[in-house]
Amino acid sequence: MRYLMLTIEPDVPDRGPTPDLDRWVAERDASGIRVTGSRLRPAADTRRVAVRDGRTIVTDGPFTESKEIVGGFDIIEAPDLDAALTIAAAYPGARDGLVEVHPYWPTDDEPPGA
Repeated sequence: MRYLMLTIEPDVPDRGPTPDLDRWVAERDASGIRVTGSRLRPAADTRRVAVRDGRTIVTDGPFTESKEIVGGFDIIEAPDLDAALTIAAAYPGARDGLVEVHPYWPTDDEPPGA
């Protein structure tokens, strides 16, 4: 089954090199667990889009007074939620931030048992 991991981290300037994260990514890529992922730009570079009464409304970020931001994401494959949670717990950012694990909604093209 596929899961989206959102990494929630302190909103601080660029934290510099992250060898633990680089190692985590390389290991999950090599094993086939990690489908894709990326670090995200700072909250100030984010935009929200809404359509109201036929008008497109774009709002510049950041959006809330917060000390945390969504810092990145990873899409992983795991046999079940418990395995996905184990993978998320090994994510280096879980030590000083949070990792949200979101299961994908099953689709018709998923293999049986996914």
